[in-house]
Amino acid sequence: MNKFLYSFLSGILIGTCMILPGVSGSVVAIMLGVYEEIIFLLNSNETNRRKITKIFPIAFGILIGVFIFGKILLIFYNKYTFYMMYIFMGLILGSVPVLTREINEKNEKIDIKILAISFFISVILFIIPKIYNFEISNNLNFINLFLGGFLYISGKIIPGISSSFFLMTLGLYNYLLELITNPFYLTLNKFISIIPFLLGAIIGFILLIKVINYLLNNYFSKTYSGIIGFIIGSILAIYPGIEINLNCMFAFILFLISFEFVNKLSKK
Repeated sequence: MNKFLYSFLSGILIGTCMILPGVSGSVVAIMLGVYEEIIFLLNSNETNRRKITKIFPIAFGILIGVFIFGKILLIFYNKYTFYMMYIFMGLILGSVPVLTREINEKNEKIDIKILAISFFISVILFIIPKIYNFEISNNLNFINLFLGGFLYISGKIIPGISSSFFLMTLGLYNYLLELITNPFYLTLNKFISIIPFLLGAIIGFILLIKVINYLLNNYFSKTYSGIIGFIIGSILAIYPGIEINLNCMFAFILFLISFEFVNKLSKK
């Protein structure tokens, strides 16, 4: 497949999945084999013009995915939630063998300790909102919004980390979700009010891209081991439970098909 077309279609799929609850866009990027490529490209010594040219098809695809196909997928998600969750579990877990092969190809081994630690952190981040009620009144002060932006982008760049969790702990989830899902109704006053959030997201993006790039270049197997742990732990956020009936059997079949699909796609 043409490189431009593949990047564009990958961007659409990443953007489409980004708006679904519990599904990480960075995990989808890993599944499609473009996550590492994006990180290295943004940190390369190429001119900004060449970077923009290469990143454009993915970025444009993400926008289309969020604002067009994401809405369609959200309809299916709301109507067939149980089936869709098993499909996404298959797609996400299917990326684990892909990452494992990446480590093996470099003649390195998975770091079980780091994998276990990242898995534990991911589980904790999932459990805490279930124990404590973080849906508090909006805290729209500068520090809270700036920190919210930084932590939000962290959840988008680091696979398996929930951005929603960070926003809920700061009491910003409902407010920002309304703004993100209705960008065309954003008034000047509301835009000015979220400038600290945008600054936090921009600074977080710049810093984290460099950190991830450094880790991939110098601690590849350890970094991927951590990512695998986060990915496995993130399944808790979308696991819909299990039932002993035909619906669950069909859902499990969809899980196996989607899991194998990712494996076949990555090998090609």
